Amino acid sequence: MNLEIVSFFSDVDDNTYYSDHAKRLIEECDRLGVSYDIKEKQSEGSYQRNCLSKPKFLLDTLMTKRKPFIWLDIDSYLLKQPDVFDLMIEDFDIAFATALPSISGIKASPIFINNTPNAEEFLISWVKNAEITLQENMKHFDHESLFGLIDFYRKRIRVGFAGPEYCAWPKSQNENTVIMMGLSDVESKKVNLRAMGMSEENIEWQSVGTL
Repeated sequence: MNLEIVSFFSDVDDNTYYSDHAKRLIEECDRLGVSYDIKEKQSEGSYQRNCLSKPKFLLDTLMTKRKPFIWLDIDSYLLKQPDVFDLMIEDFDIAFATALPSISGIKASPIFINNTPNAEEFLISWVKNAEITLQENMKHFDHESLFGLIDFYRKRIRVGFAGPEYCAWPKSQNENTVIMMGLSDVESKKVNLRAMGMSEENIEWQSVGTL
């Protein structure tokens, strides 16, 4: 695999969930021989604000590196080399993993980001959506601010997709799984989900806290 994994971690709520996962993900990259740029970023003060800082971090990374890379949420589990993204460099500006054969299954990690004007434009739009989310005091995270953009851009730029083996639900991995998602259980996430009107049962389902 030639592409670099990019991620950041920002602990929140006096919880070391993210820094603990950073150590584990680095070990997995080393074991698989995958290059990475994983760094600590100062917390924005809450789970939501840290999530919504992701689009700007990605845009800044693209502007600095000026080469294709793969974003991976820090609590993702890398079980195999994510080789499918190497095959996308010639054909796609940006690519996502999806758990379903429809746009509703798209995840905000992993994300393949190519060094193209179209990818840059997409990230700029995502940054603006994240800023609007905060300005209007909406309770959404990075995924919600991303979702509408994919529907808008997928016929305007080259958008690729990887299958469910790149975004397996926590503890549902099998012999085909390349990436398994993590789902944070930090308190400010749960507070935000309650503000979104989510039931306690669904909050726990969305907050597995896998490690």
